[in-house]
Amino acid sequence: MEIEYAAQLSDLLRRLGLEGVLLLNENGKILSANRAAELMLGFGAGQLTNLQIEGFWKGGYAPAREQLTRGRPQDAELVRRNGESMPVAVTMLPVEDTTGHDQLMSFVSRAELDRLNESLLNAQRLAGIGTLTASVAHELTNPISIITASCANLLDELNDDSLGREELVQAIELIEQSAFRCARIVDMLRNYAQSIGQNGGQEMQDGTIAITSPTAILQDALTMVEQQFRKQALVTVVADIQPELTTIFCDHHRVAQVLINLLLNARDAMQPAGGTVHVRFWLPSLARETRLAEHVRSTMIENTNGAGQATPDLFAISVTDTGMGIPPENMERLFEPFFTTKPHGRGAGLGLFIAAGIVTQHHGCIYAENNPGGGATFTVVLPRK
Repeated sequence: MEIEYAAQLSDLLRRLGLEGVLLLNENGKILSANRAAELMLGFGAGQLTNLQIEGFWKGGYAPAREQLTRGRPQDAELVRRNGESMPVAVTMLPVEDTTGHDQLMSFVSRAELDRLNESLLNAQRLAGIGTLTASVAHELTNPISIITASCANLLDELNDDSLGREELVQAIELIEQSAFRCARIVDMLRNYAQSIGQNGGQEMQDGTIAITSPTAILQDALTMVEQQFRKQALVTVVADIQPELTTIFCDHHRVAQVLINLLLNARDAMQPAGGTVHVRFWLPSLARETRLAEHVRSTMIENTNGAGQATPDLFAISVTDTGMGIPPENMERLFEPFFTTKPHGRGAGLGLFIAAGIVTQHHGCIYAENNPGGGATFTVVLPRK
């Protein structure tokens, strides 16, 4: 799992000067090296040029070279100038030149990668709680306003001696309903925070998977966002839950967090004009839904039945917006950490990354595509059991 993170973090590592880069010829001679590579291997400026990578590769570069997959990070051990062994994640890429045999080798220290990985996980936890806390602030405003306004009206009518029994009962019921809504929102935030804290790592913890329903997940997600959607963002949510899909097994709070993140992403995609978000839960048919089946077969092969027919072992969630769609150049980077197209200060670029991480923990898949009529759709496919 750390190696997958290394691929996602490659750009960030390069910007931070933590990724070593070497240009090698077909015989493994170092033609050039960046400063990070020199420092990681313990050499001064320019001292790596014309040396053989074989001398730094524990176990020998020639046999390892045969195992390296182009463009995919692999585990390896390099030897520093002082003889210390340094576990690394290595990526090899061909370089187009007149000979066609040069290769670009990039590597990052596994110790540094683990440190950044832990920092990123902490950022995930904080960003997840921060997102929900911001939603709570919006959602509590409405019921608290109802409570304070109702109390003020009651006091005025009591002072005027014009309060009837029926009006009193209605006011009390309204205050009670609003208070219950406040309590439910705060309780949900506490549950989410506990779930995020327990599942901040890459493995699902025992006891988090339980029977639930799409309706319950949708209700929890909408509780956190519907007031701000309707009153501030001019967004309407339309839901469609397939009648046959009544129960599922998952981490309820984490899957609801995925839905919340996708809803917030859809909201932002439609600003400032607003629009409509369609949320759908259904049992997919791999025979008819070829795009979905392609993603399932590439990442969830163990959950298909081989024949490519509809299977009750999977369920799908989609969130469709009516925004401007996703630029093609951004499509491959949507789920990278810290990638965002929002103005500075408007987003950390972790919402979709967190959602993808939760989906991966559930052994599912997530992908995005533009709609023919405009806007975009994010689809999540998860095991039903």
